[in-house]
Amino acid sequence: MNAARPKSEWARIVQLLADSGGVYDPDADAAVQDELAADAERERERQLEDERRRQEEEAEAARRAALAPDVLRHALLRTLARTGLLDGLSQDERAAVDRLPDSDPAAALAVNALLVRAHEAGSGPRPGAAS
Repeated sequence: MNAARPKSEWARIVQLLADSGGVYDPDADAAVQDELAADAERERERQLEDERRRQEEEAEAARRAALAPDVLRHALLRTLARTGLLDGLSQDERAAVDRLPDSDPAAALAVNALLVRAHEAGSGPRPGAAS
């Protein structure tokens, strides 16, 4: 006998054996089934946590990719072209646009968003304009 098992556990097993005619069947042991169900639930929770962590890592990788200097540079140039500002940039302005994604990706992203919003605001209907 394993001394680590509480006496009540042994009493439960003895009663289970008496009820089953002396043959132990773990499938008929409610305590074992409860433990297996708890183990399965813990495993399911671990898998959900692993999946959540994987999704967060993928989202972070996508965010970093979106902040890649070449991606940001292309976005800035595309936005400037769409607004009609690209052709009017001086060499210094064009150099600044080219450097910004490398030096401060978050600033490049913010500038691009501001340009888009300013362009959208400016291309909307003007107050007092005839429709």
